[in-house]
Amino acid sequence: MRISFLAFLAVLLFANCNRKVAGPAAGSVSEASSGKLRLAQVLRTIDENRSAPEWMDAKARVDLDSKKLSIGGTAFIRLHRDEAIWMSVKKFGFEGARALIRPDSFFLYNRLEGEYIAEPLSYIEEKYKIPARFDLLQEIFFGNAVFLTDELEIGRADDGAIRLTGRSDEFATQYFIDPVTFRPQLMELQELGQSRSMVVTNTDYTQVEGVAQTFPRGRFVEVDDGKGGAASMEMEFTEVSFSGPVEMPFERR
Repeated sequence: MRISFLAFLAVLLFANCNRKVAGPAAGSVSEASSGKLRLAQVLRTIDENRSAPEWMDAKARVDLDSKKLSIGGTAFIRLHRDEAIWMSVKKFGFEGARALIRPDSFFLYNRLEGEYIAEPLSYIEEKYKIPARFDLLQEIFFGNAVFLTDELEIGRADDGAIRLTGRSDEFATQYFIDPVTFRPQLMELQELGQSRSMVVTNTDYTQVEGVAQTFPRGRFVEVDDGKGGAASMEMEFTEVSFSGPVEMPFERR
């Protein structure tokens, strides 16, 4: 479980794309919703509708599937924005693993195999030759769009969703954005030179007390490291709270 879990996180955090805020707004939200799309305004409206609570306390059914590991259970997730992400995975009421991720370090306790890991995030960079990104994982938990830049082409999907696409020598990206809430439905990133890819699908958006934006209770993440190391994680949030603070215990017991 140790190697598979780290490999999944490593691929999940591989991107080295920084989000750029678009220039001055052009047009209005109603124009973007009704058919006349302007990239600067759409990007600005997506940014205005990002979810950024201080705290998050959630429970979710989770299934992780990879070449070396397939496991399902109940995940308890706690998040302090820009500070820490804490996860505990249980099956049949017993804790199997616990993780604590900070912007510069991570800790993993595999109770089933008695393994304990405490490493800087640079460990992932050294082992997998990829830049580690705490903020990316945080945004995915919040259900926000990631990798957005102001160098995208804009259009409409067949179902009316806003479609954003971009391509450079290194990356190809594609997004489908709800035209009413401006929340992401699907995000896809391909690292062309390495043949690595990640797809994040958000579903079942609902209103949750504590945040103005709708929250996707369904989350599906697919990653491929380009060497046959495909992995997927499906999450269904059954309980979500944005009140805090929350505790993040990490005793090895």
